[in-house]
Parts: sequence; structure tokens; C-alpha cells
Amino acid sequence: MKRIALATVFAAIACSMAFAKSGTFSSLSASVTAFNQRTPLYTTDQERLVSAIAGSILNIAAFADRFEPGDSFQVRNVTRVAGGAKYSLRRRAEIFTVQVGTHVWTPKAYGKLARSFMADGAGLSISEDPTTDPGGAALEDGAGVAIARENARLSRLLQAHPRASALHERAAVLLALAAADRATGEADIRPLLCRMTAHLAVARALRGDRLSADGQLAERLLAQLSDRELTVARTAQLEARLLDGPVTFGDRPTLEIVPTDGVPVAQR
Repeated sequence: MKRIALATVFAAIACSMAFAKSGTFSSLSASVTAFNQRTPLYTTDQERLVSAIAGSILNIAAFADRFEPGDSFQVRNVTRVAGGAKYSLRRRAEIFTVQVGTHVWTPKAYGKLARSFMADGAGLSISEDPTTDPGGAALEDGAGVAIARENARLSRLLQAHPRASALHERAAVLLALAAADRATGEADIRPLLCRMTAHLAVARALRGDRLSADGQLAERLLAQLSDRELTVARTAQLEARLLDGPVTFGDRPTLEIVPTDGVPVAQR
């Protein structure tokens, strides 16, 4: 697929910030289990993508000691609505409705779900860790080596501070760089877009639905990359290569911004 508007992504990053600080993602050691063996896990690829985003949010909450191993959920398309679609997401006794527009990578649409998952205990309050990134190497060039270095450093930082909204925003920017880098090789970047969406939804939940300059930058980059994916999808028949079912957790979740294992990034 043609390389569409990727220069715009890097230009936005270079103009908006010297990327000396960053945030992070949760890649849990996940296994797959059927929520309901009598019906298919998904009926559309879009359900699979929504499930990946919700699962990533649940992963972050699990790492923040919010959930026990074995929690799972199910996503179903409810109906088409003007300019988008509506999905039902069920976890235990909770049912959430997620309404998206032209694509599923809209962090604000997952706000209620993220607030519930990140809430303190059974209450409505949400505690935020004020930790910010103390600094790191600049990433304006988007080089793979720099991304890998920052991925390792920031992943360790978020392991210690999974409730730091600033770190989740930085994670989304790092994922944008990784997605743009992989897109130049025409790889499937949808798993990275799902992770970006999850981090930004959690950042919004932790900060009262507000984003800092880093978060706003990340959302702009997410919108650009999502528009690119819509163009790609119109000209290619893609098989969703994401986790194949509701997520369950191992004994100890691990945190990794840009996945090196576990979420395949297939060539188109």
C-alpha cells in the first residue's frame, strides 16, 4: 500500500515537541479463552478491534492491581448509527456501550469503560499517580533503534507507575512513532492503533477527561494514522491479526509499550 501522509506524522512530532519524555503500554502475558463456546467470539473484524482496545484497557487496570487473573469480556455489534456504529461490551455483570464514528480508534468513546476499569475498588473515585517522565533520548527521527531503546526505558517506568496519566500519554506518542515506522514497510499497524487508543482512554480517565499537550498531540497523530488505515482497508482485504478472544491474565502481567512478542504485526 502506498505510503500515505506519513511525512505529516513525523512533521507533527518534530514541530510539537522535542521528544525527551514519553509514556507506555501494557502488553500482558495473555492467553485466549472463549467467553461463550456456543457462539463465535466475533462476528466482524470491527468487533475484534474493539475487543483488542477494551482488552488493552483491562490489561492496564489489571497491572494496576484492579482485577484478578481470569477476568474476561465479550464485544458485540449492536447497531449501525449515523456516521458510525455502536457496540456492546460485557464484563461480568457490567455492560458498556461504545459508540464510534468512521473508525474504532476514538479514545473518548471508551471513556466510561476506562473510568470503570480504573476506579478505586467499588467506588467511583479514580486515583492518579502524578509521576512524569524524567527524560530520555529524542525520537524525532523515528529510528527503530531509538524506539526500541525508549520502549524498554518507558516500559520499566510505567511498570512502577501504571496510574500516571502523563506516562500513558507518552506511551501513545511512542506508539505513533512505531506505527509510522512500521507503516513505511506496509505492515499491519492496527494492533498499535488499538494500544494508542487504550492508553489515551486511560489517560483521560485518570485526569478527568482532560489531556496535556502530549496527549493532544498523540490524539492528532492517532487520527492521522487511523485515516491512513481507512484508506488501506478500502483497497485491501485484511484479516484481523489480533488476540483471538477475550483476554485472561497469567500470574504476573508484564508491561511493554511497543510489542515485540504476543501481538503479531503481519505484512499486508
